[in-house]
Amino acid sequence: MNTLQIDLFTGLNDADSMQDVLDVALKVIKPMGFDYCGWQSQLPLPLTRPRLASLTTVEDEVDSKISSGAYLDSPLIRHCSSTTTPLLWKGTTDDETFLQDPALMEEYYSFNHRGGWAQSVFGRVGTFSLFHADSINTFTRQDLQNSSRDMQWVAMAVLGRMNQIRERSDIKLSLREQEILRWTGDGKTVEQISSILSISASTINFHLRNAMMKLDAPNKTAAVVRAIFLGLLY
Repeated sequence: MNTLQIDLFTGLNDADSMQDVLDVALKVIKPMGFDYCGWQSQLPLPLTRPRLASLTTVEDEVDSKISSGAYLDSPLIRHCSSTTTPLLWKGTTDDETFLQDPALMEEYYSFNHRGGWAQSVFGRVGTFSLFHADSINTFTRQDLQNSSRDMQWVAMAVLGRMNQIRERSDIKLSLREQEILRWTGDGKTVEQISSILSISASTINFHLRNAMMKLDAPNKTAAVVRAIFLGLLY
């Protein structure tokens, strides 16, 4: 292994939280010209407005917009939700990545996000997670290609460690709780689940309350999302 890989894996092995993982990644990628990095994950649940779970090394307007779901249809998300091929963008006005959405490129520029790199992995039930690195400067295509091999190592290692930490849980759901949360995630109401499982609505609500308490979730939708993130339903 080269020095970058040794530093990366040593740091990730010692990382105890998802924020620690990103801090390790940023130290490794800074010499390649990147100033920020982040992680995003989306669940394609049948909710009225899917959200991106996100974490970054900088709290700014871009991070706030990502968290609020403003960039769900950005070129970055469209690309990373459909392929694991890395996405590279120079941060220049002629960059093909953002030519289809020049207003978004202008907004990124105004928040001091220019050149960048991203790659995703796919998980269970259609989930995907992505790692991205951004710079306050523009890149040449050659700059990005030169760092691509190392960045793929970083992305895969970071996403793998993120999943380990995210799914690390001692929460145990009963088979009935899992079953009811799956149907809830499919958009079924309590009454519909009652009919499907041939048990009373009050029993459905009893199991939902127990699951919400175990998952520390404020409502049944949040319980479904957290249970899927923790790998408890599939």
